[in-house]
Amino acid sequence: MENIYVALDELLTKGETVAVATIVDVKGSVPREVGAKMIIHPYGRHVGTVGGGCGEADVIKAGLEAIQTGAPTTVRVDLTEEISMQALGVCGGIMDVFVERMSAEARGLAADVTSQTSWVAALLASVRAREPVALATVVAGPSAGKRAVIWLDRPPLGDLGLGELEARAIADAQEVLRNRQHKLLRYPDLSPAGRHVRSPAAVSVFVEVQRRAPELLIVGAGHIAVPLAQIAALCDFAVTVLDDRPSFADPARFPAARRVIAAPLRETVRDLPMDADTFVVLVTRGHSHDVECLLEVLDRPVAYIGMIGSQRRVDAVFKLLAEEQGIDPAKFDRVYAPIGLDIGARTPAEIAVCIMAEIINVYRGGPATSLSDRRRARDQRRRSAPNISYPIPTAQGASR
Repeated sequence: MENIYVALDELLTKGETVAVATIVDVKGSVPREVGAKMIIHPYGRHVGTVGGGCGEADVIKAGLEAIQTGAPTTVRVDLTEEISMQALGVCGGIMDVFVERMSAEARGLAADVTSQTSWVAALLASVRAREPVALATVVAGPSAGKRAVIWLDRPPLGDLGLGELEARAIADAQEVLRNRQHKLLRYPDLSPAGRHVRSPAAVSVFVEVQRRAPELLIVGAGHIAVPLAQIAALCDFAVTVLDDRPSFADPARFPAARRVIAAPLRETVRDLPMDADTFVVLVTRGHSHDVECLLEVLDRPVAYIGMIGSQRRVDAVFKLLAEEQGIDPAKFDRVYAPIGLDIGARTPAEIAVCIMAEIINVYRGGPATSLSDRRRARDQRRRSAPNISYPIPTAQGASR
């Protein structure tokens, strides 16, 4: 999302007029998710995508019309055609795409909160500062196209033009921000009789949560780290690579990484900021280093901890930590070890794919089965019935 707003900021700064399309609601199977955005350029220099194909062509057409008229609109892309050789939209779902014109006409009014460039700058500043922030846009109703930047700790920037409904909509948008998921808020009209009724004038507000780019910390800059950093960057993760060997932690080896750090492993991991958008992969040159770093992140509020190694090796390490360090074995349930999804990976590139697939599965809440699920289930059974002996598996997971 940040890349779209960076591109938008650059275009508006140049004085160009474009349209922005945002998927605000979906039903069934569609090619893109709620919140996906596209900048529609009058000369075809589009940025992003809302799914491609004939549906996107309709959205581009609406965007070009919006550039001319200035009127926002919602395009319904129906992909529920019967499957045939001639059918163009057969994904099986429907998505609503809000399309609006954006220009830099008000750029000179820097103090004016209605200036499009001022809200883009504010949004980008909060995203880069990793502050929770959302953009609320009226997508249906008399004030369609009005927007406000929403924070949890300060008044909003902008005005939704909703009158008596304004305070409620802002409070609802802040709740959406707390839940960290985009949401379309619908407000039926209040009839004179005091009853809520649906009508063409009913108001809808799309709250677009600006989730920070997830951060991937790769501890260990060996053979697996190189393709893993490349794949993660392609998936829009902000990648940091750490190794205590300067010849390995070389920016030339990791051109896609945002940061490459050559420093002691355990101390650096201890000092790095981490939060609920941080994913940690431990793939150092030896298990002693992996374990030292694991001890530094085990209690941190991160989204994912993955540690490489076979099932037998992982079992032995966790047993040792429980017996010698006194760590509650239940804490190891949050560790994805053996790391990755079970796709039979063998080469460094294949192992990188299986690791990244697991990270995406965790990030998106997917249903795929991890290699570590079997260990986790067995350990939980063992804790609930300690007198029953469970054999240590011999199957190998991803290894160096």
